[in-house]
Amino acid sequence: MEVNRQFQDHRCEFFEFPHVGYYRSSSPTKQWLRTRADGIVNRQRAKRFLRRSGEAAVLHFQQVLNSFGSSVVFNWLSLPSKAARVVTVHELDLFQRDYRERNLVYNRADRIIVHTGEMKEEMIGLGVHGDKIDVIGHGVAIRPLPADARTGIVFYGGHKLHTGKGLETLLEAMAAVKRRLGPASPVLKIHGHYSLDTPEYGLTMAAAAGVAQDVRWLNQIGLEESIAEYRRSLLCVLPYTGSFAGFPAVNAMANGVPVIATRHAGLPDHLGDAAVWVDAGDAAGLAEAIIALLGDRSRREHLAAEGRARAERLFDWDVIARRTLDAYQLARQAKHARAPATA
Repeated sequence: MEVNRQFQDHRCEFFEFPHVGYYRSSSPTKQWLRTRADGIVNRQRAKRFLRRSGEAAVLHFQQVLNSFGSSVVFNWLSLPSKAARVVTVHELDLFQRDYRERNLVYNRADRIIVHTGEMKEEMIGLGVHGDKIDVIGHGVAIRPLPADARTGIVFYGGHKLHTGKGLETLLEAMAAVKRRLGPASPVLKIHGHYSLDTPEYGLTMAAAAGVAQDVRWLNQIGLEESIAEYRRSLLCVLPYTGSFAGFPAVNAMANGVPVIATRHAGLPDHLGDAAVWVDAGDAAGLAEAIIALLGDRSRREHLAAEGRARAERLFDWDVIARRTLDAYQLARQAKHARAPATA
């Protein structure tokens, strides 16, 4: 099935296939059959993509999960192509974790892009050649800073609010902040791509922590509205234990919001020294960090200035674009160097 979809002034062509998702089964026969069917469908996807890619000099595959996951990527890299091939790996899926030897197929790519040093090291551990992996962070638009007064704490819940984001820890910390500051306790603003509606488990956790009236559920909002929330927030708190937090980190820095974070989810790669660091799962420590930063305007201003400078230097979209183009150039050079052997 093919459909055309309009994105502003750019027309993109999509083609879709039935999706046979990978899953773990207690029955070896069922798992083999399902994995086999998944492989067949994804090989057809890979072939179709190569046929439709024309005479492109570079093909860039964004690996996420499911129908855009490792099974399609490995099939795609196993097929011959005249183009230089680049893969951006956003997340490792169950299939490639269960069948670790399959990850050696990545070495057929001409270049690989990841967003964190942690992901690069994990891929090297899977047998991928480190000299072809580039770490390129999440980009951000640099805009003039607002002069308006700021209030509240902003928190990004990603696509899966209930996993890897430290939400329960954050709500417990906010309860401790409320006990200490009383009416002066800040509102917690939660947004993300997890749902247009407030999830029931989120409401339950907020109520259990005693902060149901102190949480403003923004849920899934547009990019401009998200940026507007950062621009009027006093703090950004990211107590992640996993996942990826590049988007909120760079948006906070670019928009003058000091950040409290854990050393997970690519946060050290993006924030550098421009953050207050806390341990994952430590609600008491997080509460103390929030209270301390709320009461120290000079420290907030210093962190905001450090973050802004770091965003301008490393994560402006022009910087990210140049680094991506450099990766494309290295991919073309690698493809050209291998051409006699693959002709």
